[in-house]
Amino acid sequence: MSKRNLTHPVITGQNPKSGSEVAQKKSTEPLLKPPSEPRKAKRTLSRTHSDYWKARLFRRSYDYDGRQKEVNDLYVRIQHGGRREFFGLNTTNQDAAAIKARDIFTFLKANGWDATLAKFRPDADGQPKLDVTIGDYLAAVETTRKLRVRTFLNYRNCLRTIVAETFGVKLKDDESKYDYKGGGQKAWVARIDGIRLERLTPDKVNQWKRDRVASAGAAPTALASTRRTINSYIRCARSLFTTAMLREIKGLKLPTPLPFAGVELEESGSQKYVSKINAKELIAAARNELREADPEAYKTFLLGLFAGMRKSEIDSAEWRMLDYTNNILRLEETEWLHLKTRDSAADIAIDPEVLTELRALTPPPTDKPVPWSKFILKSSYAPKPDSKRAYYRCEETFDRLNAWLRGKGIKANKPLHELRKEVGAIIATEQGIYAASKFLRHSDITTTARHYADQKARINVGLGKFLDTTIKAVEAPAVKEANAG
Repeated sequence: MSKRNLTHPVITGQNPKSGSEVAQKKSTEPLLKPPSEPRKAKRTLSRTHSDYWKARLFRRSYDYDGRQKEVNDLYVRIQHGGRREFFGLNTTNQDAAAIKARDIFTFLKANGWDATLAKFRPDADGQPKLDVTIGDYLAAVETTRKLRVRTFLNYRNCLRTIVAETFGVKLKDDESKYDYKGGGQKAWVARIDGIRLERLTPDKVNQWKRDRVASAGAAPTALASTRRTINSYIRCARSLFTTAMLREIKGLKLPTPLPFAGVELEESGSQKYVSKINAKELIAAARNELREADPEAYKTFLLGLFAGMRKSEIDSAEWRMLDYTNNILRLEETEWLHLKTRDSAADIAIDPEVLTELRALTPPPTDKPVPWSKFILKSSYAPKPDSKRAYYRCEETFDRLNAWLRGKGIKANKPLHELRKEVGAIIATEQGIYAASKFLRHSDITTTARHYADQKARINVGLGKFLDTTIKAVEAPAVKEANAG
């Protein structure tokens, strides 16, 4: 019988009872659900049931690099006694998170807010946060503002790469860590940042190094390249854990030992610069071929070789920095130029002939200055000192000079930077490694020693001149004996 039949009985066929009997029965039988009675609301779950909390789980979001991001672990907000607080549940599993949320609420009802916060959220009353994740630590480092944005992003990417390869962080088949629009990159970062920092032990880092080296194969050149890459990643990532940085980190209880404690760099072979440049011929070719045809490339060449300046320094150097009287270029930090280190700011001695060449290329004064005419190099692009990625206003000029240098036999990946190495090698040869370190403005002489020898010139023992005399002295008796026989 349907609900309709139960609510409104319908008589069909022969009925042995009279109409009055049927009517009497209809009036005495209760209706199962009278049409006029409203439907009762479904009873909600009790807050002591874990399923109640499952629908109230969420992930905290925060603004990072101008975009909204979410942490990996689940959170819950709990309200009781006119007060509401949130709690990190330290898991991504909804069932486990819901059970923990229920336990927190049960404990709260029995013990009150003070005891609950002390037990489940010790950071709420000034205690350091436990179970620190990679994302927690990176956010804390960024908050210190100890690193330039571009430097921080580079160090962060290196750390994330080590973590991802150490723990095999992968995405679904249809996702990519390079998919910035579809969410793949966000998902990849969330998985890495959700890993607890204590899991990245020095042993894990050393195993990552061994796995990287093993993947390179047996070719000596491939092994050397892989080891250099490993060293680069480690230098950058461990810079996030320097003593000076750790003094600035607040509110986190960091594991012991830290990830890179005792981790040594790989032996990657000699990194000393081996000169393959004939500086005299290269200078003559630059003056003959670039001075008139491409003055911007020529100015770049002069600053790179004779002043040993870095690419970013050349890009933002200003005419006012040239002191023609004292033959120096006074390199200093400006609103456009952020120097690599504190020691990068210096008075660079430049040959007077070079300054004469630059002065001849100075733009004439005008009532309507060309935009950005204060810079030594011309460009139609404005500077972007706050760019989070590598940006050069004179990139087109650098590309032209690099192409020209490659045509002159400089096959390095960064031909322009090869000019800085060449002048460093020349100074090391003529004036020693300390003079080269000072000229190149290295913050530590070990950097200079790692890349430059004391001598650029080839050294030989000078004993070859005795070779012919020695041979004659030995062979002469034998010849005489043969003749006598």
